[in-house]
Amino acid sequence: MTPSLHHVRADGRSSLAALLSFVFPGLGQAYNGQGMLAAALVGPVLVLVALVILALVTRGSQLLSSLLDIRVLVALVVLDVALLGWRLVAILQAHGWREPLDQRRWTTYATAALVAVTLFMHAVPAWYATKAIDTLNSVSLGGTSRNGGGGVPNAPPLPEPSDLPEIEQGERINALLVGVDSTPDRVTSLTDTMLVVSLDPDTGRSAMISVPRDLYGVPLPDGTPFNQKLNALMSVAGADPVRYPLGGVGTLKATIGDLLGIDIHYFAAVNLLGFKQAIDAVGGVDVTVERAVNDPTYIDEFNVLTGFFINPGAYHMDGHTALAYVRSRKGVGDSDFTRADRQQQLLAALQAELTAGNLVVTLPALLDAVKNTISTDIPAAELPRLAQAVQDADMRDLERVVLQPPEYMGVDPASAAGYILIPDLEAIRALGVRLMGDEEVGSAP
Repeated sequence: MTPSLHHVRADGRSSLAALLSFVFPGLGQAYNGQGMLAAALVGPVLVLVALVILALVTRGSQLLSSLLDIRVLVALVVLDVALLGWRLVAILQAHGWREPLDQRRWTTYATAALVAVTLFMHAVPAWYATKAIDTLNSVSLGGTSRNGGGGVPNAPPLPEPSDLPEIEQGERINALLVGVDSTPDRVTSLTDTMLVVSLDPDTGRSAMISVPRDLYGVPLPDGTPFNQKLNALMSVAGADPVRYPLGGVGTLKATIGDLLGIDIHYFAAVNLLGFKQAIDAVGGVDVTVERAVNDPTYIDEFNVLTGFFINPGAYHMDGHTALAYVRSRKGVGDSDFTRADRQQQLLAALQAELTAGNLVVTLPALLDAVKNTISTDIPAAELPRLAQAVQDADMRDLERVVLQPPEYMGVDPASAAGYILIPDLEAIRALGVRLMGDEEVGSAP
C-alpha cells in the first residue's frame, strides 16, 4: 500500500537550504556543510554582482541608452537564462542533499514554489528585453524585422543616411520628423506634418522648427524650384528616381536642410494613430491649452464626423483627445500654423511623461506603440548614441518655432495651385542657422 503524505516524514531543513540558495546561489550548500560546492556556486555570482556595481558606478548615466543597443539586450537575455539555470541548480541541489524530492512531502511543494518564483523573476526581464529587441529591429534601419516601412502605413522606403553626425565631437544632431496620417480615408504619403528637431550634445540645448506643408517653389538640391506644395515632394520624388536620384526621403531631407541652412542627418515617419497609442501607453499627458479649439468639421481617427471642442485650461489628455488636438485645424482662428504649434506642444508633453519614472510599468505597451508608430533611417548601431544625446538634452530650454507669415513667407491665396506660401529664403535660413546650424553649412540658395 502506498503511504500517504502524512506517513512520509519531511525534513524542513531541505526547504530551508533551498530558500537560502534561492536568496543567493551557494548559501544553501554552505548551510548543508558543502563548503567546496558552496564556493563554486557563490564565486561566479559574486563576480557578476561586482560587475553590475562597477557598471552602475562608472556608466550610471549611460545605462539607459545602452539598453537601446540590440547587442547589449541580446547579451542580457543570454546572461539572464544562464543565471536562471545556475540558480535552479543551486536550489534543487540544496534541497536534494537533505532529502529527495517527493510529492508526498510538503517540503517538495515549498521548494517547487521557490522554483516557480525563480522562473517568474527571470522570465519578466527576458520578456521585456525581447520586446525591446523586436521594437528596435522594427523602427531602425537594417533591423531584422523591418518590412520596408516599419509599423507606419504608407511610409516610404528608407535609404541609408549619407551623413551621420559626429556626436562625440559635439556636432548637432538634426532630424526630420514627418507625420503620416493613416486614417481610413488616407492612402497617400503627403507629409502634412514636417518638423525638424535639433539637439546640441555639448550644451544639451534643443530646438524644433515646424515647416508648413503649403510652401511653394522651395529650391531643390540642384537649385531648381519645386513648383508644387512641399508636402507633395516626398511622394513625387519617390515616384521619379530619374529626376530625383536621392529618392523621396533623401530629396525631402536635402531640400528642407538647404532651406534651413543645416545638415539633416536622420528621418523619421510618425504614424499619428500610433502616436495616440503611445500616449495611452504612458497613461496620458499633461497639456495646458492656451486658446480654445472649436472645430465642428473635425473627423476622428475612425472616419466619423465628431467635431472637436476644447476650452483653455490644464488637461490630462488621453490618446483620443491628444490626437484630435494635434489633427484639428479648421476651427475658428485655427490653421496649419496653430496646429503645428500644438503638435510641438504634445511632443514636449510626451517627452516629459517619459521621464516621470513610470516606464517600468508602461514599457511593454509603450514598446508596442513605438513599433506601430515610428519608422526611421537611423542605423541600429546609432540608437544608443542618439538616446544618450536625447537623455542629456535640456527640454526646459527647448526653442519652438513655427514658420509662418509674415516673418518667414508671404501668402498667395489665389494662385493656380490654390492657397500657397512663398518662402522668404533668407529669413528662414537665418533662423535655421541661428537655432540649429553652423554658419559654414550649405550655401545661399
